[in-house]
Amino acid sequence: MANEFEPPRRKARRGDVKRIAFFAAKLLVTGACFWYASRQIDLSQIGSAIPRLDFRWAAFATLLVTLQIPLLGARWCNVVEALAVRNAQMDSVTMTVLTAIGVFFGQILPSVAGEGVRAWFLVRLGCDWRNALTSVVIDRGIGLGILVAMGFFILLLPSSLTALGGYRDLVVVVYGVLILAGGFGLIFIPTIALPLARWRYSHWFATLATDVHRVLLGPHGPMIVGIGSLIYALTIVVVWSLGRAQGLSFPLTDAAVLLIFMVGVTLVPISIGGWGLRELAVVSLLGNYGVPPEKALLFSVCFGLTLAIGSLPGAVAWLVYSFAPARHSAEHGG
Repeated sequence: MANEFEPPRRKARRGDVKRIAFFAAKLLVTGACFWYASRQIDLSQIGSAIPRLDFRWAAFATLLVTLQIPLLGARWCNVVEALAVRNAQMDSVTMTVLTAIGVFFGQILPSVAGEGVRAWFLVRLGCDWRNALTSVVIDRGIGLGILVAMGFFILLLPSSLTALGGYRDLVVVVYGVLILAGGFGLIFIPTIALPLARWRYSHWFATLATDVHRVLLGPHGPMIVGIGSLIYALTIVVVWSLGRAQGLSFPLTDAAVLLIFMVGVTLVPISIGGWGLRELAVVSLLGNYGVPPEKALLFSVCFGLTLAIGSLPGAVAWLVYSFAPARHSAEHGG
């Protein structure tokens, strides 16, 4: 009997080793980025700059990050409602709490862990795994789609930072192509999904595409897109406020460019939560416009810390909030 279970155990062990190696590689990249950035700066100047920070602006930025959690919860709640899988246990307060916990885990672990936590809790509330994962994937995808759309228009605004070190035109073209491809794909999903649904290996993609079409072009679509846009608008104010805290009085247009740049770099999955890679990129970008590397590095670190501190309500919710599993989930071992 032991030999029967040996191959699966060995396979699981190999999977664990791969995950540990992947995490170690990302940790190495993060450390290397910070090491390279530290070679360009005087650490003593950063130490002397910290007491000069205007912590009132930093506190305001942190408050805005925390206030985004109910908005994220409301967007996800609308996605679940559009998928017609919402039950009585998935009220707005519970969905906000789940979102807060997911945001917290997304800060201390890879972002996919935060999405997995959200899906797991949704299953405990009575949703099946397929719809729970689908809701999280669609919610995440909508956020990325809005980021690309906003990035396209933001880079067309007059700003001293829109040059992006000479890569502005390339980025605008890439964003434009992504928007056109996404728009046409969304419109023609019903036509594309039909043949794909007949094949075993593409059936899951056809089902997901149909769900995306239902969510975005259904009655909840405008609300979902509106909430997502408001979230990024608040984040632009967060970036602007952190600049004010450090004496970097750049306009909101520059703050918008910085947001698109920092979030875009963070999405590259080669470092832990974007740390290190984001700092290196911000030092390079702001350095082209006369910002000392010490200020640029401190600004980027403050942005990351603000996101982390603003997610702490999720830690409290995880410790004190009780999620009683739905009856049918308990009966089926969920």
